[in-house]
Amino acid sequence: MSTALHFAVFLGNMRLTKTLLDMKASLKIPCSNLLRELLGSEEVLLRVSFFHSVFWSLRFGSAFPIFLAFIQSHPDMCKLLLDHGAGREAMIVYLHGDPKAMSILHFAAADPTTDYRQWQCLFDGFREYIDEPCPRESRCTPLHVALVNGCIQGMQIAVESGADKESKNGVSHTPLSSGIRGLPLLIVDPRPFEEHMRCLGKFVDLGGSVNPDGDSLIGFAVQRYAVFRVQRPELRHLISFLVEHHADINRPFEPNTNMVKEIIDGIYRHHNDPPSLESFKELLSDLVDRGLNLTIPAPGLPSPLYRVLDIGNAEPKWLFDFLCENGATIHEREVDSAFLCWCGISRLWETNKYNAWWQHQGQEDEIFQKWCEHPHNAWWWQHAKQISPLVVSLAYGKSFQQNGQLYDPWGWRQVVLREFKEDFLATWSLNCGENMIHLTVRLFIEVGDYSTADATRDILHLRDKGVDMTSRNSNGKTPLGILLERGSSKDGLMELAALLEGKVHKVQELA
Repeated sequence: MSTALHFAVFLGNMRLTKTLLDMKASLKIPCSNLLRELLGSEEVLLRVSFFHSVFWSLRFGSAFPIFLAFIQSHPDMCKLLLDHGAGREAMIVYLHGDPKAMSILHFAAADPTTDYRQWQCLFDGFREYIDEPCPRESRCTPLHVALVNGCIQGMQIAVESGADKESKNGVSHTPLSSGIRGLPLLIVDPRPFEEHMRCLGKFVDLGGSVNPDGDSLIGFAVQRYAVFRVQRPELRHLISFLVEHHADINRPFEPNTNMVKEIIDGIYRHHNDPPSLESFKELLSDLVDRGLNLTIPAPGLPSPLYRVLDIGNAEPKWLFDFLCENGATIHEREVDSAFLCWCGISRLWETNKYNAWWQHQGQEDEIFQKWCEHPHNAWWWQHAKQISPLVVSLAYGKSFQQNGQLYDPWGWRQVVLREFKEDFLATWSLNCGENMIHLTVRLFIEVGDYSTADATRDILHLRDKGVDMTSRNSNGKTPLGILLERGSSKDGLMELAALLEGKVHKVQELA
């Protein structure tokens, strides 16, 4: 139903409205069907349509007098109604068919009026309800509504009225968090985004925290940017804004991700887009300059370095090099697999200027230490004692299966033996079921500068560690069988064959 008061308020007749209120006209009766769709006023209907878009999940029902004054942008009428005892209830709205009263402050907070003082009377009159949640499932306060819609004037007056700047809505988001998540996904006209960003910036200037409890706003921004870099390049400005306002770039967010993971995902997602790759490179570099810590991988997530090794085969090169040079490490549990990946990527060890440390007579220990500390080595060397014997065995196979040899092939064994003196018992390989002596024989056959004397010493060492010289591989071949079958042109073959036949028993017998 509609009363005389409803018509008087909507028509803006202050004198008649006051007369009716003095006659005790009820402010608690809502008018049905919005005064027959607000008497056909196009301007007012556009305002109603705007608020429909703001509160899209709600169905509008009957309106109270104060909403009729508000929708007409008539603050003096609102003040008159307040002075006569009008409540904060603006409209009956329906969520899943359930009627609820909605506060006028939620509408005022989203109003795009250019005069933020226009609704001062409403925020002053209902100050005690400034943090009241709306009936929607999101349970947003007026301040949440203002920031979600990028409404600077609504945000400012809500803050001045004492709104809790860190209040949580129904999904535990603060007003700033909701405002950032409210940025439109696709933007044709940049002006709304710029206006929205001005609103967020002003709110932070007024004390809104960029590091709310239990949330990472910059993490969310980086995650969005990693997915929508091409469609939403302006999100880079949001990230810069948060960094400049001291957002915690090392704070974890969500159970199964963090900022570095999201950037790496973005790099692989946009691997065919050079501008995107350049933007991610700049972003990662900027965040590290600002203090992003790569030296401690996040618990429960693959380390960034391991992901780039395992998924990207250490590509793109700049990314792997950047992680190494900035102290990225791996989890101890990843060392076996990461070490084998490292062995299989010749670029990682061919470019190390200390790779032939054993050739520096009199400086072996000093050069070896530098070799260990090289960025391409340090991340796995610190876990070297955890590398399993089986993986060491597989590493031997990789050491001479590369097109470029892994250092001096058995200089590598010298490195391994420094850390595996006590537990070096790698007696077999997944490579055709061959043990370390099979591999040594193959190395002797295939590598020209691997001498008979070196091979003999290595085989005796392995034998003394428990490796079986008579073991057969999956093709039924013993090390001796491989030597006789494939090494007919190799100098020193008969001496090595004598060893494999058991005719040489001690290293001293070689003297």
